[in-house]
Amino acid sequence: MRRSAGFTLLEVLVAVAIFALVGVASHRLLASTVRVDAQTRAQDAQLRQLQRAVTSLERDVEQALERPVLDTTGGSEPAFWSDADGQGLQWTRGGWNNPLGNTRAQLQRVRWYYQDGALRRQYWPVLDRADDSPPQSQLALPDVTAVQWRYLDRQGVWRTQWQGAGQALPRALEVRIDHARFGVVRRVLLLPEGGSWNLQP
Repeated sequence: MRRSAGFTLLEVLVAVAIFALVGVASHRLLASTVRVDAQTRAQDAQLRQLQRAVTSLERDVEQALERPVLDTTGGSEPAFWSDADGQGLQWTRGGWNNPLGNTRAQLQRVRWYYQDGALRRQYWPVLDRADDSPPQSQLALPDVTAVQWRYLDRQGVWRTQWQGAGQALPRALEVRIDHARFGVVRRVLLLPEGGSWNLQP
């Protein structure tokens, strides 16, 4: 008498166990792949943010001009000066694009500063300010833990502050950005020589 063909209970249990192990391994591999892909995308996005911020800063620095501005009280602000706490600086730049042909100057007053874990950029809609011309703020780079600025004077000495009044533009600007992912990023940017502007008639 012939036995009917089929799997024994033991063989079925072994097959189920193998399929279960393969499924768990496949799930872990898929989860790991998704996690690595997400981390890669996040790092790529942060790297692009860093590159855009540094490029924007370079563009502003390369257009720096020795042009003082008038504040809201009618007093003169230096063409280039740093904040008293060392966390930011501002200056006048040229080359402000005007694709819409608006009635405004080609010069722009900009300020770069560190605040609340981010590197930020401000600009004023008018060069010589009035009470109704508050600055516009832009987030340049998030995930920043510290920013340090240094200024190279005409004698080749690095300074941590630039008072501006009675001084020409620095020869160079150094920025050190402590980024949460990329660590310390250091750039040295050369400023143009430029000529001086006089606000007096």
